[in-house]
Amino acid sequence: MRLIIYLAFLLSLSPISAKTILADLALYSGDWALVGVPLHNYQLIPIQQELGTFITTNKSLLTKLQSNWDFEPTLEDDCDYHYSLKFYQDKQLVKTVLLNLHCGYVTVEGRSYRFFPEDFEELKNKANAISWSRISFGDLDVLKKAINTLNNSPEVYWYEDVKQYEYDGFFMLNLNNLPWNTDLDSLQERLQYAIERKTGSTDFYLQEYFHIVQGEKMSARYLVNCDEDTGDRLAAYAMVPWRSHLHNRDSVRILAIGLDRRKYKKLMRE
Repeated sequence: MRLIIYLAFLLSLSPISAKTILADLALYSGDWALVGVPLHNYQLIPIQQELGTFITTNKSLLTKLQSNWDFEPTLEDDCDYHYSLKFYQDKQLVKTVLLNLHCGYVTVEGRSYRFFPEDFEELKNKANAISWSRISFGDLDVLKKAINTLNNSPEVYWYEDVKQYEYDGFFMLNLNNLPWNTDLDSLQERLQYAIERKTGSTDFYLQEYFHIVQGEKMSARYLVNCDEDTGDRLAAYAMVPWRSHLHNRDSVRILAIGLDRRKYKKLMRE
């Protein structure tokens, strides 16, 4: 309880603000890529078959999208998505935008904005097809080795964050009754600091699991990836106690973009 109270105190020290859709991407620094991955949808559209999974590293295009993708908020967000748009800086995933081209909206960080299919045309015309693979691991040590190897390949991008697998497991924290417009970046920074103060260590990896806004309040849930000893030390604050990444399942599955079976075998032999 003291950890949560301390976090609430830290949040009270600075103002909370909302963000726009792509304005927080630091496109002036590093190498950038946008990867689009088609998602299952009960209203499939032809472009998902025509374009498939795609990539663009054209920074001029990304800068243009950052400027032009300035959309009005919408509450009409009950349709399934057609694409997951992944933005990477120096191969690190920094933002995911979910896109529906039939109902016409994008969703980012739990909020939706009106989007018109023609806004997708320029992106479609300047993108290139790219392969991807799902890989399963029943041994965490082998998983760690594969991730380390593939991280060194300039052509491989992770669909989701895989840094958590540097640790053997995780526990879960839940924060309730936050203001609806809480800045999630600020919240995570303050939670990180609170855990560091409590444990005296930075040897853990904090991830947002999800957040939800209900009326005037927000709830946020986080995964704290760490070793079992650290998890046990913070057990009193955990919504879900520490468990292995292989808890109640035979394997961990990761999705690598820019990778096929032949390339995977070649990289793992080197």
